[in-house]
Amino acid sequence: PGRASMAPGKMGAAAGGKLGTRNSSFGGRQSMAAGGRRSTLAGGGPTKQMEDPRNVRDKSFVRASLQRLIEFLVENNYDRQISPKQLEAPATKDFLHILTFLYNKIDPKFVLGPNVAEEVPAMFKRLRYPFNVSKSHLQAVGSPHAWPSLLAALVWLVELLTYERQSEDQALQDNGMEEQSDKVFFDFLSKAYSSFLKGTDADDNQLENDLAEAFDQRNSLTQEECARVRQANAKMEEEIVELSDSRLEDLQEKRELLIKDLDKFKLLISNLDKHHQEVEKKTDEIKADSIAKETELRASEKEREELAQIIAMQESNNIDAQRITGERTKLVEELKRASGEKDRIQSQIYEAEVQLDKKQVEVERAVSEYNELGRELKVMPADAKHANGVSYEIPLQTRGNSIDQLISLGGKSTLKADLVALHGTLGARVRESAEDKIVHEEREREAAEQVAEKRREVKSREEECRGKEAQLQKDKDALDADLKSMSAEVNEIEDALASGSTLSSKRLAQAKKRVDELQQRLTSENDEAQRRRKDVGEMLMSISHMMAAHKLAVQERLEEVEKACKITQEQIATA
Repeated sequence: PGRASMAPGKMGAAAGGKLGTRNSSFGGRQSMAAGGRRSTLAGGGPTKQMEDPRNVRDKSFVRASLQRLIEFLVENNYDRQISPKQLEAPATKDFLHILTFLYNKIDPKFVLGPNVAEEVPAMFKRLRYPFNVSKSHLQAVGSPHAWPSLLAALVWLVELLTYERQSEDQALQDNGMEEQSDKVFFDFLSKAYSSFLKGTDADDNQLENDLAEAFDQRNSLTQEECARVRQANAKMEEEIVELSDSRLEDLQEKRELLIKDLDKFKLLISNLDKHHQEVEKKTDEIKADSIAKETELRASEKEREELAQIIAMQESNNIDAQRITGERTKLVEELKRASGEKDRIQSQIYEAEVQLDKKQVEVERAVSEYNELGRELKVMPADAKHANGVSYEIPLQTRGNSIDQLISLGGKSTLKADLVALHGTLGARVRESAEDKIVHEEREREAAEQVAEKRREVKSREEECRGKEAQLQKDKDALDADLKSMSAEVNEIEDALASGSTLSSKRLAQAKKRVDELQQRLTSENDEAQRRRKDVGEMLMSISHMMAAHKLAVQERLEEVEKACKITQEQIATA
């Protein structure tokens, strides 16, 4: 009588939101074993082909792809030896073996057929690979133009398998959490049933509180996981925004500038290497001169010692001593003057070398500007448009150490004569172009005057046509009025005849005569109107044909004049 019912009641109200809609995992959950699993990778309809945004031919991309492929094969116990050198230009059978090994991760029973050129593209289409796998690439797998795209396809398949493995691991983890929930609920039912059998479940709410606390703990863990996932998603969205707002155009422009600077630095390094070689050559010459000077100095010192010994051995008197002292004083003064002169000459030589370097730099700059201007004017090189087979270019030589080398910067001896001849030729062309321009302008003015004259003539013809149309309309209105009056008279006569009134034969004859005259007049007027209308139509047609022909002629002439003016302007600009 005091025993509580096991029907859904208090416990159901406490945990019904968590357990009411949950299915048991003992019979309803599918097994994740390899035998019963159907992979979600294989299958699917055809996908729209798109252009591959990856730079598959970039060397860094190829190296990273090879490393990723080798790591995956090694981690999954690939049954053959593999190395980066082997995959630089693999054979077709190696590529097919790797592809079969990877596809067996999806379908263990898959066997590649003999028609590789048809089956491999179809295989990637089934996997919904977004890019096209060319059949021609499968004929020569290891060629430089085919292997990068096939390697990118293999790496895409590796990433697909890695994602599937991560999804399965997550699914197993979720199933483990469901089984743990089932165990908690099973323990609760066992303890509740034991209390029910003992009759102690009437006032015992501890089991329900423990169950609610266990589910609250699991809910808190789930909420923490959701918060972590939201934080990771927010971080990824920020990274996507940063990547979408990247200054790609600025970086590309900076890259182009750096490439140009690199070329300039290469040219500067080349010039510095040449200058370094010249400096080394000068250093060797100075070293040789120094060695010669040292040899001469040692010889002079030896000679001085021999002379000192001779002087020491000789007997001298006061007169000789005074004479020698005087000569020594003179020699010392001459030595000082010679040293000063030497310093002055060396200073002048240094200043001359500095001036020579400046002049050489100015000459090189002038030669560079001359060559650049010649290329802009299309007179360089010899096969340029206005060169006429003559080489006007001055070769930019390395800075010389002698006068001959410096003079070689001046180019060939006939350059001035060639330039004078070129100047005369271009001047003649300019004058001819100017005269042609004047002739074309005169023709253009004549054509414009002819166009204006024809327009005035057309305008007068149009006014004449309008006058004749007005006269024709006026005559037509008069004929219409006469016709109406005649019709009224005929109607009166017919009415009189119909009413039985008698008319005199004379009046009837006059009426008939009047009717005949009016009919003849109407016929003649109609014929005249038709003739005038036909004449006016023919005149309008002839005028329109003349205007169209004149317009076409004027347009053709204007096009010829415009084309001739453009050619003349281009010739003047290039000259």
